[in-house]
Amino acid sequence: MPPAGKVVPIGNAPEGIVIAESGIGAVAVRNPDGVELIDAATGAVRQTVPTDGAARHLSLAGPDGPLLVPLEGSNELCELNIADGRITSTTTGVGRQPHDAAQTAGGTIVVTNEREGGVLFVRAGTVIASLPAGPVQPGGVAAVGEYAAVADVQGNGVWVYDGSTHQQVAQGPVGMKLTHAVAMSGDAAAFADTDGGAVFVERIDPQLAQVAKIDAPGKPYGLAYDAVRRRLYVTLTASNLMRVIDTSNAAKPRVLGDLPTVQQPNSVAVDSRSGAVLVTGSDPDGGSGLQIVTPDLLPPG
Repeated sequence: MPPAGKVVPIGNAPEGIVIAESGIGAVAVRNPDGVELIDAATGAVRQTVPTDGAARHLSLAGPDGPLLVPLEGSNELCELNIADGRITSTTTGVGRQPHDAAQTAGGTIVVTNEREGGVLFVRAGTVIASLPAGPVQPGGVAAVGEYAAVADVQGNGVWVYDGSTHQQVAQGPVGMKLTHAVAMSGDAAAFADTDGGAVFVERIDPQLAQVAKIDAPGKPYGLAYDAVRRRLYVTLTASNLMRVIDTSNAAKPRVLGDLPTVQQPNSVAVDSRSGAVLVTGSDPDGGSGLQIVTPDLLPPG
């Protein structure tokens, strides 16, 4: 089944993607490594920013940035001005293979140290604190107020850190194999249970409390949340589908439908202005592409 919407070429092996409030998007690519800044409405590349290593995840510190770029290949965290592509700071010493990063409400950036466990706390381009291995393999991280909630890929749970005190404040088992995390409205975050075929919505206060478990068979992986329309988007990498979920009532989410995607849909983002959804296809054998799904093609609520 062909992907919904249109697919435009972009870089090589595109993966991490975010869209700023301004409508400028950013896509992580590799070989050559860099970040493509795009017009989210059309997918047209505005600028290519080369980097010293490749990023898997991208995140925004605020609605219009800066863009946080954890470079797994060079073990650095870059902050990038999304409007003009300037790299405003480069932080070294952020562990071995920094996988993801998120900025908490107080301005502290929490970086997951995938190959050594634990997390690092960054401010103004400097590591100000670090914690030793807690999660076996820390993966995706979501900022929920002053807290950073980290998915443990191998440890089957969520670890919560306080960005102001630089301490672990909670931990609990969730699912079978969590990979990605995304902040939702209020004090909630969603976690993709890739091996368990589900998405968990957890309240972070800072203790964990399950709000809902959403069925998502087919290796759920990429997550994006539309706070304006209260929708959660989940990529299903085993079936090349995107599941659309209404979370107006977070305790009783409704699956609205599935749409066909590009091959290996590892990441997804939402343009908050229009509600359009962009998906990156990272299958090395099936080519690379950026899929743009306009609101009229999404299932009605």
